Amino acid sequence: MHPMPRPRLAILSGLLFAVVGLIYYLVSHDIGGASMEAILGIAMSMMAFVLMTGSPRG
Repeated sequence: MHPMPRPRLAILSGLLFAVVGLIYYLVSHDIGGASMEAILGIAMSMMAFVLMTGSPRG
């Protein structure tokens, strides 16, 4: 059994915020907000990974 049954959910949550950050940068040309959005995406995907691997139900 794979230690994380649904790794795609963690990756999808990170990619969603990275895409939103890219769209935000293309619309507003604000690198600060876009980088914070990308950092939020990375943090969310890492936290989803940690929570899904630590869950007894997966």
